[in-house]
Amino acid sequence: MYQRLFQLENEWCMIHYPERPNGFAVMILGDHHHYVDEKSSFWVQHEARVKWIQELTSKGYIVYYSNLYGANWGSNQAVQLARRLYQHVKRSEIINGKIHILAEGMGALVLKELYPKMEEDIRGAIMFTPCVSLHKHLEQEKEQKFFYKRLIKELSFSFQMNEEECEAFFSQPSQDYEVYKKISIPLYIVQSTTVNRYNNQFSLIKDIYRERVDKGLSTDLFYVLPEKRASLGEKFASYFSLHEKEL
Repeated sequence: MYQRLFQLENEWCMIHYPERPNGFAVMILGDHHHYVDEKSSFWVQHEARVKWIQELTSKGYIVYYSNLYGANWGSNQAVQLARRLYQHVKRSEIINGKIHILAEGMGALVLKELYPKMEEDIRGAIMFTPCVSLHKHLEQEKEQKFFYKRLIKELSFSFQMNEEECEAFFSQPSQDYEVYKKISIPLYIVQSTTVNRYNNQFSLIKDIYRERVDKGLSTDLFYVLPEKRASLGEKFASYFSLHEKEL
């Protein structure tokens, strides 16, 4: 598997190339700790994640992602960079213009804001253990003082507010996950049975799933055991391939 590092808007990005391209691409929107730097990336260093990439590239997919300013929590700056990354790769590589999205954890918040800007350019999305509500996540972190303070600092930096304003704004009661019920693209939610960081998101995910099914929107919900995580790449590739009949 050949891979290349490059910078866009001073943020490091990585692209993985298949030996036999199928013409389609997957953009990864990673979780809060999924770094890319001048040497490597979390996805290369993590045993299970690199297997996912290897499986996707073995099926012919170009896979790419950016550091997206680190713990961005769906900030406008990160969303705009994700869009520019899409445009950059579309110009520089021979791929179909409609891409697949793989969003993990916090990456689902980027997807939520990115979708309205790229509705015609996204073929379908997989969300792995997603954080679908920042408000709900903030509520959870209040139970752990250290993590809560760190999250407020990250939100303050990403959304360019002081910490007091940030805490007041994101603590307001919110239905910020409702948008996932209306996204028209196929949505596949993969939920780990042992997630601790976003464990209060389960009820919201079930609500999203039920309403999307009721509306007739293409939706799947799959629970995965920890020992099965490494083999998810093949499942992701199979799901993506289902939505490639229309070019």
